[in-house]
Amino acid sequence: MAHSTQKRYANTRNITAKAPASVCDILIIGGGPAGMAAATSAKLSHPDSEIVILEKNEILGRKLRATGNGRCNITNTCADGYEEVIAFLFSLGIATKSKERGFVYPVSESAPDVAELLELRLEQLGIKVYKGATVSAVSVVPYCDKQDRPLDGASFNSGISFKTVFTIASIDNDYRMESQALVIAAGGKSAPVYGATGDGFLLARSFGHSVTRTVPSLTPVECGNSELTGLSGVRVRATAKLLKDGEQLYEENGEVQFTKYGLSGICIFNLSRMMRFGKGEGFDNFDISLDVTDGFNLSEWLTAAAKRAVVNRETVDARNSQRSAIEANSAVCENSSYNKLVEVFMTVYKEGLAVEIIRQAGLDYTSNASILTDADVRDKIIRSASDLRFKPTGLKGWKEAQCTSGGVDMHEIDDESFESKLLPKLYIVGETLDYDGFCGGYNLNHAFLSGKRAGEAAAREI
Repeated sequence: MAHSTQKRYANTRNITAKAPASVCDILIIGGGPAGMAAATSAKLSHPDSEIVILEKNEILGRKLRATGNGRCNITNTCADGYEEVIAFLFSLGIATKSKERGFVYPVSESAPDVAELLELRLEQLGIKVYKGATVSAVSVVPYCDKQDRPLDGASFNSGISFKTVFTIASIDNDYRMESQALVIAAGGKSAPVYGATGDGFLLARSFGHSVTRTVPSLTPVECGNSELTGLSGVRVRATAKLLKDGEQLYEENGEVQFTKYGLSGICIFNLSRMMRFGKGEGFDNFDISLDVTDGFNLSEWLTAAAKRAVVNRETVDARNSQRSAIEANSAVCENSSYNKLVEVFMTVYKEGLAVEIIRQAGLDYTSNASILTDADVRDKIIRSASDLRFKPTGLKGWKEAQCTSGGVDMHEIDDESFESKLLPKLYIVGETLDYDGFCGGYNLNHAFLSGKRAGEAAAREI
């Protein structure tokens, strides 16, 4: 969409700290994909309901707009509930297409398009959205259905039927809101540049929910290899494997990006998701192995290179025999193309990667290529290229993580409605939950699915 369209939607529903007190049927904390899905599904299920979204950012779907490098990998054909999510998005006017490995994108491949269309639907449905609204406290009061008054000392497990009233206070207590149902869609802690601070975990805890340890997930991996500087910027197709104490845990094929600090790329992000530490364990227990041959017959290539090196050497020797010593030395220089071992890999690997393969093979990259006539040398290089080893020393952290591992314990949440098992009419969705999927649309799928189902369930309860 044009910039003017984006600007139009960015500021139409802002509130100030002096917003008046308000009562609604369903209150949603968070205006990301899960929150917007909850609001639209609730309104479509119960058109007469009053629904409000509180979003602390000045723009809805801020993180959504950047997902998939701006292309919005919206779901995956292998994700649980994929068909339900696609049907829901289609009903809102979001056209999608499937690509390789089940990745699903909007046809326009524009993440801002998706966010703006979702915001447009909120406006068309009459859902109130307050931006710049940070919730500082939440509380709940049980009312008896018959007397419609507070019951002192009442317990939600006492068998009495309650009408639940949630009260939400602003960060500076300048406004309060009440609702019959509450949806916490405040996100996790990943990518704080988009406003993520883990507020949802604090809100859930205030209602008695357990929050499992939160750690960055789907993030680049820092490695301890001192030679990474020469590899920085290199990209290669590889099969990446994660090993723990020598045993393989996971593997995935894809593009690996070398950085000055370690490894990046989608398949590396997915490896990072599988790095889990038991008691007394650390990064020393893990290794990353890269097979950079990617179906290329390296053995055949090296054998041919050995023959070329022999021919090259014989040619140089023949010319040298016809010249003086000084001229011979010059001839060696002039005819030394493809003479160094590293030069054998020109058109196969970038120089930095070729040097690393040779180094891990225990060889000198400046050696004469004629050493390839030794089958043992060729085998060492093949083994190295098939099993390049890197030692993880850390993860890049929240700033570069795509999602949060850990969150509200899923055992305390209903699998279908995403309603709290501890408190009626409280729903927790999206990244606030202890769910993290692989790269490729799984996490956005979960956000839309949990939001949609929670919104429908909340609409049935009011």
